Amino acid sequence: MNWMFALANYPSNALAQEDVNEKFENIGLIGISNLYTLPDKTSTIVFKIRNNSTRTISHIFGWVYTYDKEPNGKGKNFVLLNNPHKGGNIIKGKPHRPGTVSEWSFPLVREPSTANQEIDYTLRVHSRSIFFANVESGNKSAPKP
Repeated sequence: MNWMFALANYPSNALAQEDVNEKFENIGLIGISNLYTLPDKTSTIVFKIRNNSTRTISHIFGWVYTYDKEPNGKGKNFVLLNNPHKGGNIIKGKPHRPGTVSEWSFPLVREPSTANQEIDYTLRVHSRSIFFANVESGNKSAPKP
């Protein structure tokens, strides 16, 4: 009987272990992960974004900054790395439905420097820079027998 409880709790424990390093900063309509990826072949940066709204997100326009990390955890020397008028592209998780996490890629104006560990990246998004789908797609229904 005890092994059944251990088996039942295993998936939640595994998910909790995966989420230890990743934290989402809640900024209202969306939550932005503190983890990001810099693909090798393209001049882009990829952020995981959680949709906290009740509608499907179609476009996000944001500002990608690089900054120097200080020992006290604060940043200095913020430099804009992208054109904020050019929005992000959804890579995984399309469409970005409410309550889901999707990966968004933002094109950068210049190549990011990955060699320096003292540099970090952040994404800033204003609530008026989030656009929603005009028509909500319904859930896929099961085929009738």
